Amino acid sequence: MAKEADPRAEWNTFEGALAGSKRLAPAYLLRGAERWFRDRGVNRIVELAKATELEICRHDTKDPEFRAQALLDDLTSVGMFASERLVVVAEPEALLKKSGGDESALTKAIRGFVARKGGTVVLVSDGLRADLAIVKELVAAGAELRSFRKLYERPPPWARNADPRSSELVEWLLARARERGVKLTPDQAVLLSHAQGNDLAALDDQLAALAAGGAAELFARLTSTGAGSPGDVCDALLAGETPRTVQAIETLFSGGMRREKDGGRETDHNALVAILSGYLRPKVRSGLAAAEFLRAGLSADEAAKEAGITAFDRTLRAAIEQRPPEQWRGMLDDLLAIERRARTGGEVDGNDFVRLALRWSRRVRVKR
Repeated sequence: MAKEADPRAEWNTFEGALAGSKRLAPAYLLRGAERWFRDRGVNRIVELAKATELEICRHDTKDPEFRAQALLDDLTSVGMFASERLVVVAEPEALLKKSGGDESALTKAIRGFVARKGGTVVLVSDGLRADLAIVKELVAAGAELRSFRKLYERPPPWARNADPRSSELVEWLLARARERGVKLTPDQAVLLSHAQGNDLAALDDQLAALAAGGAAELFARLTSTGAGSPGDVCDALLAGETPRTVQAIETLFSGGMRREKDGGRETDHNALVAILSGYLRPKVRSGLAAAEFLRAGLSADEAAKEAGITAFDRTLRAAIEQRPPEQWRGMLDDLLAIERRARTGGEVDGNDFVRLALRWSRRVRVKR
């Protein structure tokens, strides 16, 4: 699968093309998981459409008041107040699907609209597929196709610099703060991104709040209510770093964790216990397997490879040389005991993982 382009570069190319154009392209196709860029793109297109006096028609298929016939009418009829129209269609996938092998009415209407130069059509959606026949036709006819994936919250595993301040999300936040005239340090940007999550619209709102004042109060509140990460807890536990583990556990069980699907937070302790256990179990099993391969005479690199531990998992890769198989086996027993208690109705919460942190840190064998 081809690597998706950096959405910031996609945006700069898109915005630059719009700024240098006196008229809109026949179509714009804005796709990808990051809605902030998509919505901003639509707003820029609408601004240019107003400047060139196009009649603007907007349709959202998820709106309860959406009517498919009204959309088709806008694409097939002539405007009353302008010679050309801008027709924006949000979430059009369902209406673009074939029925019994026949093209949909929307597909035919879009093709006819572009062929007769009726103006500009905009298709905007997270899941708009680039390999759809109509999408390919529109691109061939001069449409702009832009994909805006989510910004990476952490530096990629292959990056030499693993500092969270060098992640795409933090870099975007710092750049956006400069645009808004907000003073934001890299450390504050990391805190803000961890607390708010990978939601550019929400982060932009927080920057607006900072621009209005009250930075000290905002960061004090974020420090106490930030969302946690099972991955952070897992890494700290395996590294045997008790203070960092305790802080990560407290953050997770007090602030919850972000749900990728809707951007909300999962705060139910039973769910958090299950999720955290699900993160830990395969890593502890891999650590045990690697430790046994080490004892059998394999090198650390060979043991990690045989156990399925990639070079990207730096924490686990380092941890396999710190503990013998007996300690890894004891860690697995500890974790399975917690899972059994949770499954049989016993009470399990963050304190149980704090106790794990204390036990596991004492088991770390420091190499001399």
